[in-house]
Amino acid sequence: MRPEDLLKRLRDLGVVRGTDQLAGVSKRPRFPIEDITAGRFHTTSRGRCFIVESDYELGHLHGTLPLSAFLSASPDAAGWISGDPSLARVNLHKTCFLDTETTGLSAGTGTMAFVVGLGFFVEQKFCVRQYFLRDPGDEPAMIEALADQLPQFEALASFNGRAFDVPILENRFILARVSPPTAGVPHLDLLGPSRRLWRYSLSSCRLNTLEKEVLGVLREQDDVPGGVIPLLYRDYLRTGDARDMKRVLYHNAIDILSLVTLAARLCHSFAVPRSPTGLRGAELFGVGRWYAAKGHISEAEQAYRTAIRGELTPALRSRSMRSLAEILKRSGRRGDAFAYWQQVALETEGDAGGRVVAHVELAKHFEWVQKDLPLAAGWTRAAIALAEGWEAGTKRGVALGELHHRLDRLERKLGRTRARRPDTPE
Repeated sequence: MRPEDLLKRLRDLGVVRGTDQLAGVSKRPRFPIEDITAGRFHTTSRGRCFIVESDYELGHLHGTLPLSAFLSASPDAAGWISGDPSLARVNLHKTCFLDTETTGLSAGTGTMAFVVGLGFFVEQKFCVRQYFLRDPGDEPAMIEALADQLPQFEALASFNGRAFDVPILENRFILARVSPPTAGVPHLDLLGPSRRLWRYSLSSCRLNTLEKEVLGVLREQDDVPGGVIPLLYRDYLRTGDARDMKRVLYHNAIDILSLVTLAARLCHSFAVPRSPTGLRGAELFGVGRWYAAKGHISEAEQAYRTAIRGELTPALRSRSMRSLAEILKRSGRRGDAFAYWQQVALETEGDAGGRVVAHVELAKHFEWVQKDLPLAAGWTRAAIALAEGWEAGTKRGVALGELHHRLDRLERKLGRTRARRPDTPE
C-alpha cells in the first residue's frame, strides 16, 4: 500500500495526529483554525488545546431579553422546573451553560465532542469559552483543561444535555481515565420545561424554533444547520481547511446565549407561587398542567381560568375547561366542576374525546349527586352516539364497551325503580 493511501485510511479513521501533517497529502491550501478566528492555545500537561474566547456585557440583548435576566431568576423556580431540588440551593451566578458540537448525532462511546462551549457569568460580564479540538490527538489536553474549569461551577444548564452532551463528555473523561467533573452536579435541562410550556402552541420545541417564536433571536447567514456539523468537521480533518469551523463556532456560541435567555424566560414563567403573567392562552394551559402535576392546585386553577379567557383553539379551549373541571371535582367543588363539564359537552368543535368524557361526568353527576337516573341515562346515550362517530379501532371499541356497560347498569336501576313504583308510566 502506498504511503499516501495509508495516510488516507488513518485520516478517515480519525487517528492521524495533527492536521499540519496532512499537507503532503492534500493539494488544497490549508487554513488553520488559529488563522480563521481569534483564540489562544492553552497548554496542559497533556499538550495544547485551542480556546476561542468571547465576552458580553450583562445588558447584551439576545433576542428580546438581556443576558442579565437569568440573574434575577429564582433558584427555587430553577429547582422546581428541573425536577432537581438541589438547584434551589445553588448560586445561579455560578451556573455553567453547556453546549457541544460532536462527531455524530448519537451519545455512544465512539462519538467525540470537538467543540465544548461553556458560558458563565464573571462579575459584570458573560463569558463564552469554546474548546476546539483541532485534531483528535489533542483530546487529552482538552479533557485536562475542562477538568480544571468545570469544578468552578455549582450547576449546569443545557438543552437536552442530560441525555446527550453530558453522557458524551463523561464517556470521554472515563476513556481518558479522568473522573468526570459533571457527575452529581445539579442540572437544569431546558428541553423538558420548554416542551411543557410550548408544546401546545408550537409545532416543534427545537431550540431554533424557540429562538424564532419565543426568544426573538435571528441568526445571521454565517450560521450552519446542526445536522451537517459532523460532516463539516470530517471535511476539516480531511483537508485542514478550518473556514467552515468559524461557522460552527458561531452556531455553538448562539446556542449558548440562547440557553441563558431561554432559562430566564422559563424560570420566570414557572415561578411559584406567583401567577404567570404575559403568557398566551396555550402557554397558560401548559403552565396549568405543570402546576397540577406538581400538586399546586390553586395555581393550576388560576392558570386554566386565565387561559380560558385568552385566545385558544376550540380543541385547546375544550381541554382547558376539562382540566379545570377535573381539579375542581378533585377538590370537592362539584357544582363548579359541573358548569365546566356542561360547557365542554355542548361544544360543537374541538376535543371529541373530551366531549365524551364530559358526557360521562355529567351522567355521574346526575346519577350520584342529583339522583336523577333518567338524565344520567340520557347523557350516557348521548356519549354513545358521539363515540359511535369515531374511527373504527381499539379506542372506539373500549369506549363503547364501557359506555354500554354503564347504560345497562343505569337501565337496570331504572327498572328496579319502576318496579317499586308500579304506577310509573312507561
